Amino acid sequence: MSSLRNAVQRRPYKERAQPKAREQLGLLEKHKDYTLRARDYNAKQRRVKALRDKAANRNPEEFYFGMVRARTKEGVHQLAPEGSKPIAPRAMRALKAQDAAYLAVRGAAESKKIARLRAALHRFDDAGEPDGGGGSGELDGTGAGASGTHTIFVDGPAAAAAFDAAEHFGTAPELAARRFNRLRTEDLAAKAVSVPREVRALADAGDVRAVDRWVSGVRKRQRASYAELEQRVGREARIRADAERIELQRQLMGKGAKKKLRGAGAAAAAAAASGAGAGEARVGAPSGVPRRVFKWKPERKR
Repeated sequence: MSSLRNAVQRRPYKERAQPKAREQLGLLEKHKDYTLRARDYNAKQRRVKALRDKAANRNPEEFYFGMVRARTKEGVHQLAPEGSKPIAPRAMRALKAQDAAYLAVRGAAESKKIARLRAALHRFDDAGEPDGGGGSGELDGTGAGASGTHTIFVDGPAAAAAFDAAEHFGTAPELAARRFNRLRTEDLAAKAVSVPREVRALADAGDVRAVDRWVSGVRKRQRASYAELEQRVGREARIRADAERIELQRQLMGKGAKKKLRGAGAAAAAAAASGAGAGEARVGAPSGVPRRVFKWKPERKR
């Protein structure tokens, strides 16, 4: 019967369209649109009725301990945040250990990159700070911030007036004022900068502008390398300070009686305690910030 019914030609299904006079109101609502709207309305009415029944049947003496810290704002119940539950000290110490391990990995990576940059630049002082590409007097020993002097004695005022530092040290005039890495002339000849063949051809042809552009590009890349080195050194210092702070927090969360040392002699007391072995002092703070010093009660270990 179903096949016979489908074989009979039927009138195509049509729905009434929006009249021309009401085109500005949009499309005419179809039956499927009304069905969706009715289902949504009825579902909301059922939820409202369930809430009303729950409020009507509530016990006035009902109490839960969660009500003590529950809050309402303008009559609306405020849900407690997910992270409001306290974490057990044991779990917190494990999380701190994971943070310390991650910082150790990041610090080791930064140290390797810094060593690679310094090996490529070959221009840093005894403390490991770059000379800024030859543009900073504070770092090359000629500025007001330089410490230490190099005194050279000559025979008299005439010799002092005719004194040539570059000739005395056997180096280039550009490097005579430096306090570190003052290469001699033969070393400079041995470590001459490799110039590409195209640049040499341009120099031989007398194209001064092209050579100047190449030199400015080399200096620009050098300054960028020094800037990157400075940023990485600062990042490594911050990572080290964060690692020390987390390690201090882990130790404070551990067992054992401890007390915080106060006053100007805290650092000296910490050094004395660590040197004598009677106690243990642990510090952790970034440079420039007053360090918190703690002393642990000496315990006999098995």
